[in-house]
Amino acid sequence: MDSYLAQALSIWNSPEFQALLTPFRTLSSISAMFWMLARLSGLLMAALKHFLFEEVSALLYILYAIVLSVVYAAMMFYTSMQGAWHPSLLWREVCGFGFMYVMLGVTFMDSSTRRLKPHTPIGFFLGLCAYLFLARAPSLAHQPALVEFHRVLELFAAGGWGNVMTALTVVVMSWSLLYMTVKEVAFGLSPLLYRLRIIKTPPVRFDFSRPGGEDGERSRAVVPSLARSFFLLTMLLGVAGLAAYWWPKLRAAGAAAAPALQSRAQSPEAAAAAAKLGRVLPAVSFAAVSALPRQGTMADLAIPVFQTLLSAPREADRWLAAAALDRLDPGFRISQGELFSSTAAAAALPCSWNRRSFQALMLPLPGDDPAKTRTWWISDGRGVHFTGVGPGEFREVSGSSACAVAAFGSTGGSVLLAFIEAPQEQGGAAQLWLSAYDPEHREIIAAARVGANAAGEFELSATEAGVAWADAPVSSAAAACSGDCGKVLGSQVLSLTTESLVEYRSARVADGAIRIVPLSEQTFARSGLERNYKFLPTFEMAFQFDPVAGFLNRWYRLAKLADGRRCVSVALDPALPGLEAAAAWACDR
Repeated sequence: MDSYLAQALSIWNSPEFQALLTPFRTLSSISAMFWMLARLSGLLMAALKHFLFEEVSALLYILYAIVLSVVYAAMMFYTSMQGAWHPSLLWREVCGFGFMYVMLGVTFMDSSTRRLKPHTPIGFFLGLCAYLFLARAPSLAHQPALVEFHRVLELFAAGGWGNVMTALTVVVMSWSLLYMTVKEVAFGLSPLLYRLRIIKTPPVRFDFSRPGGEDGERSRAVVPSLARSFFLLTMLLGVAGLAAYWWPKLRAAGAAAAPALQSRAQSPEAAAAAAKLGRVLPAVSFAAVSALPRQGTMADLAIPVFQTLLSAPREADRWLAAAALDRLDPGFRISQGELFSSTAAAAALPCSWNRRSFQALMLPLPGDDPAKTRTWWISDGRGVHFTGVGPGEFREVSGSSACAVAAFGSTGGSVLLAFIEAPQEQGGAAQLWLSAYDPEHREIIAAARVGANAAGEFELSATEAGVAWADAPVSSAAAACSGDCGKVLGSQVLSLTTESLVEYRSARVADGAIRIVPLSEQTFARSGLERNYKFLPTFEMAFQFDPVAGFLNRWYRLAKLADGRRCVSVALDPALPGLEAAAAWACDR
């Protein structure tokens, strides 16, 4: 007995079994939560029937079942995709579908009638369709909101809660399947058991979908035939014989295939894919930190989760937890040494603002390229704060002697720190990030990507309440023309080019956020088009200026005519060639 127990414990503690148990525990936790929510919805709808019209309560129940089923299907599919580099991906997707199908049936089926409960078939059907749709378009499963929601569920499943939910799922599924199987087998064998005098009376079922006769319910009675009993008995004996015959061969095949699968899972390709996935998840998570609510129910629920993640084995997870807790929990404190204990020394850039000193820290995430992927933090007397900038290929904007980072004062004694993110794709534009920091309260107020510039030169300048910069789109794909380029306003065009409108904007801190204001006057003054558009309102009308969004048209065609005029036409689509109507051109004389 002790040897069997020791062998069971060794199997349980083996890395292979734990690697198999982790996704199963996640699946079970998600399924148990889904089962409990479905049960609660049933109770809620039963209560609402007393206060609402039956049609309204039924509609609410249908909508709830659809949303619950679709979200459950998405969570199950995302779990099955974990480790997508492994050759077992197809089988994991099939197993996830089977797992989901059984749980949907267990949740929505009425055990007394063996049919889906009223108002649930559409939710059952759409849940299955959602899983199959994601199998055909798996990229949709990597949406940031879906990834973050699944990450939270994984955190819940990693502790004692996950074990409880796993046990509940196993009990519910096992009992439902066992009860259904035994009930159907007993019903099918009942005529034979009755003939053998093992049971006194055969069971009778009623099918109310069949029309009733003059004798009422008796015409709806269903009793299995003796031939059905012999057929079912033959099938059971055949399955038992096949299992006894094939079991040794299946064990031998599994033992032979295990080393090959294990070597494939530990191959350099698998390790590279795992490392890539490990870098993607922190990037998505860090991007979502700034969107976390500082107060409310969501913040109250998230704080314990991130406090648990603060002791995670992966350093990137601990950094994420510290970034989230610094935003959510006003009392959270963590020092630079505690958070970055196993990381190389950070590049510290000193800064002083309103007679208060702090440092901007540049650190790469563990396992990433130190020259490209970075996260920016601020270290002060209160601890370490995530600026909201990173991960990504960032560089600071050079500041002054008082602050190595470009700093611009704003309202309430806050300071705006500027960072530039490299283009995400070939030919793309560099992005300008601003992080608002309050030196007096020693906290990050907000962070945001505020502009783009094809050349990467934002021309940052201080304003009365913040900072102004130049925002320019990526250059047009339309080819320039020189020589014979057609005619405009009856004159020969010597050259025709497509130019981008460089828009100037400003930012300031207000109401706990970074507020952006487009500067139409400054844009007009620096555009070089004051000879084509004599007045600012005319310029704003031509380029469609919106006080909130800025200029909606950002390209124009510049034509130099043979008579010396310099004419401009706003381009709705800069990639389209050709000349517009004469009324669309504005010339300098």
